[in-house]
Amino acid sequence: MNKGHANLLSIISDGKLHSGEELASQQEISRAAIWKSIKHLQSLGVQIDAVHSKGYRLANQIELLSEKKIKQSLQPIAKGSCSSIELLFKTNSTNTFLFDQLARKDIHGNVVLAEYQSGGRGRRGNKWISPLASGLIFSVGWHFEVAPAALSLLSLYTGVAIARALKSAKINNLGLKWPNDVVVMNEKIAGILLEVRGEASGPVDVVIGVGINYDLDNNIKAGIEQPVTDICSHTSERLSRNELAALLLSNIFEILESLDLNINSNLLDEWRSFDCYFDRQAKLILPNEEIEGVLKGVDNQGALLISVDGEVKSYTSGEISLRVYP
Repeated sequence: MNKGHANLLSIISDGKLHSGEELASQQEISRAAIWKSIKHLQSLGVQIDAVHSKGYRLANQIELLSEKKIKQSLQPIAKGSCSSIELLFKTNSTNTFLFDQLARKDIHGNVVLAEYQSGGRGRRGNKWISPLASGLIFSVGWHFEVAPAALSLLSLYTGVAIARALKSAKINNLGLKWPNDVVVMNEKIAGILLEVRGEASGPVDVVIGVGINYDLDNNIKAGIEQPVTDICSHTSERLSRNELAALLLSNIFEILESLDLNINSNLLDEWRSFDCYFDRQAKLILPNEEIEGVLKGVDNQGALLISVDGEVKSYTSGEISLRVYP
């Protein structure tokens, strides 16, 4: 996306009416170019109203992300752990963007956030749908000189970090769904995609990708196959996206630092306290079979436990999809 689209969105992000003539003058381009830019932003999911003979305005005011505001709001541990914050207006994938940097530099403590992600993905190649500026999409890079014993639990621990942050932001009825979903009243509000490069017994680089629904249009929600919700549906006032981003990053960095220091003894129990599907009937969909049983939480290695015909079995495959019955 060219810089002009980002600048235009920044101008109209106040939610006020702006004439095409005014926008063209500020951007030093033609009104026809403004119209094309407006159409492009609309194609990315931005709700822009065109008022005849008056101009353009956003249907809802948007708070764009700010590196300065996020850094200012980070908690002390995160300020010491965060090496850099990079904001992208549009990218294919924040995870891929970070991993592509590994060939030329260290990504330890690096954070990349995007207003729009064209190739967002979840587990099993599922697409993460998030119109421009409607969510919080970011990735955190971390390097372990020696892979910690709890590395296999990092996806669950990241879920704990997100749940902590949202709980402190006064989001109620939070729950965690194995292995990488955060839900509110059984509706998905956030997902995690963890990717690792390195050797199990040696140095490893980890990229933690997080996608959180901030404010999704009802039409977008209706087009998603699973029940989803967003931050704005569960708060009386619109939370600052920048403050929320800082809160989430602060909690994630705190857990990453605890892993480095091997201080993580209570995190798995904390995950279990958020497990909202314990003792529920469920179907586990594996690549070549489907298993029905009763969910029994996770074991100490983070594997899913499910009781099948009275026998508790564990499952760790990354290709598992979980469908929980109402």
